[in-house]
Amino acid sequence: MAGRIPRNFIDDLLARTDVVDVIDSLLPLKKKGANYSACCPFHNEKTPSFTVSQDKQFYHCFGCGVSGSAINFLMDYSHLDFVEAIEELASRAGVEVVREQGFEPDKPKRDLTPLLQMNENVNAFYQEQLKQHATADRAKKYLKNRGLTGEVAKVFQLGFAPSGWDNLLSSLGQDKESLDVLRELGLLITNENNRTYDRFRERIMFPIRNKRGQTIGFGGRILDSGEPKYLNSPETPLYHKGREVYGLHEALKSSSKIQHIVLVEGYLDVISLYQQGICNTVAALGTAITREHIDLLFRSVSELIICMDGDSAGQKAAWRAMTNALPALRRGRTIRVLVLEQGEDPDSVIREKGAAHFERLIDGATPLSTYFFDYLEAQCSLDSIEGRASYMEQAGPLLATLPKGHFETLMKKRLAELTKISSPRVNVAAQARFGSRQVTRRPTKKLPSAVRYLIKVLLHEPAFAKKIETDDTWLTLDLRGMDVLKQVLSIADENQALSSGMLLERFRGDVNEGAVKALFLEEKLVAGDAFEQEFLDAIECLKEQSREKRREELLKKAANWSDEETSEYRKLIKYKQEVRE
Repeated sequence: MAGRIPRNFIDDLLARTDVVDVIDSLLPLKKKGANYSACCPFHNEKTPSFTVSQDKQFYHCFGCGVSGSAINFLMDYSHLDFVEAIEELASRAGVEVVREQGFEPDKPKRDLTPLLQMNENVNAFYQEQLKQHATADRAKKYLKNRGLTGEVAKVFQLGFAPSGWDNLLSSLGQDKESLDVLRELGLLITNENNRTYDRFRERIMFPIRNKRGQTIGFGGRILDSGEPKYLNSPETPLYHKGREVYGLHEALKSSSKIQHIVLVEGYLDVISLYQQGICNTVAALGTAITREHIDLLFRSVSELIICMDGDSAGQKAAWRAMTNALPALRRGRTIRVLVLEQGEDPDSVIREKGAAHFERLIDGATPLSTYFFDYLEAQCSLDSIEGRASYMEQAGPLLATLPKGHFETLMKKRLAELTKISSPRVNVAAQARFGSRQVTRRPTKKLPSAVRYLIKVLLHEPAFAKKIETDDTWLTLDLRGMDVLKQVLSIADENQALSSGMLLERFRGDVNEGAVKALFLEEKLVAGDAFEQEFLDAIECLKEQSREKRREELLKKAANWSDEETSEYRKLIKYKQEVRE
C-alpha cells in the first residue's frame, strides 16, 4: 500500500506554491486591486466574478460559490483527485512527494516510465499505419462508413494494425529490452514454440488513455467477420480494465464545466457522440461496470447517466452497473438510467436522429430510484404475497448496500410501501452545524458571536492566533463552536507561517469543513486597527463569560468556601465593578 502523504509535507508544498501562478497557468488572470480576477471557468458568465487572493492563497467565485486552495483548483479544473493534485503541485515545485514511512510498501515503487513511453511509441506507430500503410484504405473506409471524420479520429488518436505477424515486432522490437517491454505490455505474444508475433493484426486501433492522457493500453476492432470482434490489451502494470474507462481523458479535456458523464457500452458509441458535440461520454473496456469504475467517474462529476444498448444484454448490463453503483451513492451523488428502444444503441440513435434528440433523451433519463423499483416490478408481480416476497428478497440485500442517509431511508420506505409491510423506522439524526457526530445532545444556545467572530478572523489572519494564550480558562467554556476554535488554534500553533488557504486545506475531509469554509466566505471583516481591536474585544467578551461562570459556580457553594475560594470570589466581584466603572 502506498504511503500516506504527511500533513507537514502538504503545508510545505502549499507554502512553496502561489495559487495565482497555478491558476494563471491554466486560466489567464487580470490584476484587479489587491486581487486577481477572471470569468469563472465553472459556470457561464460575461462579467468576471472569479477572484483569486494572493495574500490569502485562496480563490472564490461570487457567482457560483466555488472556492478553495491551489489543490482544490487543480481537482476541480483539471479533474484530478487529491493525490494527483498534490503530485502535480510537487512537480511544479520541483520536489518529490513524501510518504509516511510507516505506510511504505515493502518494495520500492517501480518506475513505469519505460512502459508508458513504449505505449506512446506504439500509439504513434498505429496512427502512422492508418495514414500511410498500403492496406489502410479498408480501415479508412470502415471509419467513414461509421460516419467518423478525420478530425475526431485525430482527437481519439485512432490507428491501424495491418495484417501480418510482425509489423510491430519488426518496427519497435529491435533489441532485447524493447522486446521484454512489448511482451510485458501484451503487445507481443510468445507461444509455446517460442515464436513471437504481434497481438493486434488487421484491426482498427483505439488507444486507451487514463485521466491524465497517458496511453495505458489498446483496444482493437477486427475489420472482417473474425472473432473476437474486439480485442483489448491484457492486464499489465499500467492497464486494469476493471479500474479504467474509455474516453474519460477526452471528456474531461473537452470542458471544465461537465455536469454529468454518460456511461455507454462501446468505443464507437463514445466517438460518435463526441463527434456530434456530446463529449461527456465514456465506455467500459469490455467488462461489466465495477464499483471502481463508478468511484473513478464520481471523482470528476456528481451525476452519472447509464446508457447501455437497447437489447436484452444491454439492459442487463445497465442493471448490473446500477447495482454495483449503489454503495457509492453518498450524499451529493446521483445516477439516472437512459433506457433505449429495443435494437438501438447510442451510436445508431445519434446518427439517425441527431444530437438534439439524444440530448432530450439524456434530459429525460429515469432517476435511479424509479428505475430500481420499475425493473424489479417487471420481474416480480406485486399482486400476490409470493410476488411481493420475491420482490423483497431481491430488493432488500441491494438496498442494504446503500450508504446511510436520507436516500437510503427513503428507498427502504418506498420498498415497504410497494410490498405492503410495516415501514422501517426512520431515525436519522440531524447533525449540528459544526459537525457534532452525537445522535443526542443537550440543547445549546445560539453560537455566540464572539466565538464565531474569532474563528472567522483566524481563518483570514492565522497569525492572530499568537494573541490567544492556549491555556486561558475561557477556552474551556462549553459553547457551541468552541471545539472548532480550539482546532484552528491548534493548527495555527503547529505552523506559524500558515496562509488562509493552508489553514482551510487542513479541514479537508473534516466534519467541520463545510462550516469553516462558510465562515471564511461570509462578509468582509473590518480593516485596519479596528479589525485587531474587535478581535481583542471578542476575546475579552469570552473572558468575562468565563469569569461570570466561575462566579456562579462559587455562589452555589458559598456556605462551604475555603479561604482561597473566598479570596477568588472577592477578586472576581472587584474586577466586575472596575469594568463597570
